[in-house]
Amino acid sequence: MSRFTDDLVQVALGEWDFFGRPQRNLDGTTVDGKKEYQDGAYQRIGDYWKIIGGAFANLTGKDRGTPWSAAFVSFCMEKAGAGPRFPNSAGHATYINAAIRAARDGDPAAGFVAHSKSDYIVKPGDLVGYWRGERKITLQNALSIGWYPSHTDIVVEVGDRFMYVIGGNVGHSVTRKQLRASVEGKLTDTRFPWFVVIENRI
Repeated sequence: MSRFTDDLVQVALGEWDFFGRPQRNLDGTTVDGKKEYQDGAYQRIGDYWKIIGGAFANLTGKDRGTPWSAAFVSFCMEKAGAGPRFPNSAGHATYINAAIRAARDGDPAAGFVAHSKSDYIVKPGDLVGYWRGERKITLQNALSIGWYPSHTDIVVEVGDRFMYVIGGNVGHSVTRKQLRASVEGKLTDTRFPWFVVIENRI
């Protein structure tokens, strides 16, 4: 792994540890941790929002009407040192679309490039993303739609037929999920409508 990738994984694991290591396993078992509105946790989420800035700068985990999962990813990227190669955003569609454009244009300088989950072997430091809501999002229609509800998680480990990912605002916390994978490491999980794997090239 690159130094950036190692730092990104460590930042994500550190945040997961801070929230008490909540987890969702393939066998259906779960472990709970700190919730977004609890003391200590809500202030930490405020740190995530400060990375986004602007109208979001003063939000915390007590502002439960505003999803903070993209702010979490942006915070991890910022702390790991992605800099301008990752477009921090309050919404996942911003950087998903940037990665799709990078793939379409064959941008050799892109830090993050989108792939179909069926065509790419996932590695730590990548992102996996699914669409939310009633409208199906694909790699082919995402750019024409522009903005859409979605979610991404940071891949922190790829094992034998599984991978672990960490995401924010999952179960009102920073949660690690266990997802199904093929022998070679492709995302095969069907519990969410996954439509993109974003390769980390930094």
